[in-house]
Amino acid sequence: MTKILQIIKYEYTRHVFEKRFLFSLLSLPGLLLGMGLLVFLISIIMVNTSPIGYVDRAAVLVDPQPLEGEGTLFAPQIEFVSYPDEEAARAALDQEIIQAYYIIPETYPESLEVKLVFHELPESAYQSQFNQFVRQNMGMFDDLDPLVQERLQDTSVITVSSLDRTRQMVEGDWLMMSLPFIAGVIFIIVVLSSGGYLLQAVVEEKENRTMEIVITSVTPNQLMTGKIIGNIGVGLTQLLVWLVFGWIALLVGGQFWPFLQDFSLPADYSLVMVLVLIPSFVMIAAFMAAIGSTMTEMQEAQQISGLFSLLVTIPFYVIMPIMENPNGTLARVLTFFPFSTPITILTRMGFTTIPIGELALSITILVAFACFAIWFAGRAFHMGMLRYGKKLTLKELFGKRVQV
Repeated sequence: MTKILQIIKYEYTRHVFEKRFLFSLLSLPGLLLGMGLLVFLISIIMVNTSPIGYVDRAAVLVDPQPLEGEGTLFAPQIEFVSYPDEEAARAALDQEIIQAYYIIPETYPESLEVKLVFHELPESAYQSQFNQFVRQNMGMFDDLDPLVQERLQDTSVITVSSLDRTRQMVEGDWLMMSLPFIAGVIFIIVVLSSGGYLLQAVVEEKENRTMEIVITSVTPNQLMTGKIIGNIGVGLTQLLVWLVFGWIALLVGGQFWPFLQDFSLPADYSLVMVLVLIPSFVMIAAFMAAIGSTMTEMQEAQQISGLFSLLVTIPFYVIMPIMENPNGTLARVLTFFPFSTPITILTRMGFTTIPIGELALSITILVAFACFAIWFAGRAFHMGMLRYGKKLTLKELFGKRVQV
């Protein structure tokens, strides 16, 4: 056990403290931070806080009071200016004193229709502010219960439900809808990169014949177990750091975008993520190690390992059918296929409730494949660790053990 812990420590530290790992660790958060700052600056620069005018031909806004509230950073509360006629409003628009103006016709109380004149369409938030400004000053809901008044003056809340009525989300829950895609991309990057570290380590040790020295003091199974666990630790470290960056981003972003403050990851979603991601880490890392044990050159090993990228990303190629019918045949088949299980399950959970039986069966299959991958990697490593210039064949791997 002590030897395995030493191998784990060696494999973990040799990658975590490399410049290449630190670069890959910080590159994604840095890229997202840079893009976020760029979008933030552009949004701030492009915010138009000029007033919006209105011509009240229906005389429904008598002695109007300023709109209550403060707005947001990207849509601050603006002033609404009254003009006696359209000529005056048009002159103010042409002089860029105002960004647009409304014409409230004489038929407004019955038709509830207004005309908006602009050179550049105002932000939808400003249009909503004008609607609320009119409602507030017309006293349209004075005779109603205060709670009803508040609800009617709020904007519409759109709720999207799945066809089977097992999952629904409100309009502001776009983060939950995008979570499967974000989690899938992060999973692919972390799993394949950590598996790549293990692949590179095994092949390099075969090429420089370090393996001959190492196996004099440890057994092949001990060496392989330590390498797999150590490189899984590298991947989990990368994932943990990114999650911390994401959490900080939500805290900071919530100060500017209030809807981010309401985001929370459901407990069932978190549990399923752990149950599918960990065995996936083990499975792919073990298969990467097996490839490294059977290959003689790093370039050739990398080409074959690219097949894992294709298998893992299969759900992204058929994402629309999965979204449209998350409990359909295609979605279920990909759920039970180990390499596509993680992304498929996370995507389906964003749009429907997966039956417990399906989740249990898919996770069981995934764990079984992870165990098989460990056995397969150990056998491939034991048979190919001292073979130079000659690759192992599948017939040799699954046939009678070769003594080396």
